[in-house]
Amino acid sequence: MTKKVKVVLNRSAFSSEVLHRVVKPVMDSVQEQMEGMAQVHPSIRVYRNEDTDRSNVVATAPAAVEGAHGVLTQMIGKVVA
Repeated sequence: MTKKVKVVLNRSAFSSEVLHRVVKPVMDSVQEQMEGMAQVHPSIRVYRNEDTDRSNVVATAPAAVEGAHGVLTQMIGKVVA
């Protein structure tokens, strides 16, 4: 009879290694691309959100700018990871 194998991940170590270190170059690239695209309109803001257990890149724009130009929608479609 075969034995079962149980794998247990250390959540803290997994979070540190995979969700931060491994994706950091990808997030750096995404942030750089979005900052370049954000130069289209001065009211668009791009920043890195490091306050969570995952790394995020956040882009914001006033509703009027998004409604008129769809800049955030276009940014998402153009980002290449």
